[in-house]
Amino acid sequence: MAIYPDVSDIFARKAAARKERARLSFAEKIAIIEAMRARAAPFRRAREQRLETREDEPAKEARPSR
Repeated sequence: MAIYPDVSDIFARKAAARKERARLSFAEKIAIIEAMRARAAPFRRAREQRLETREDEPAKEARPSR
């Protein structure tokens, strides 16, 4: 029988964070989302650039398998 670590403290912190976020005003929640978008923006731009370079590359012809 496997012995698993006690994760009840993690679940308790998650529940507390959910209650705290539920108490926030709508404007505060929107501010949090905007901050998350700002932090994710560099990753989004890098992904878009990566996808653009793939679209610019000529399509490779599939080789028949032997």
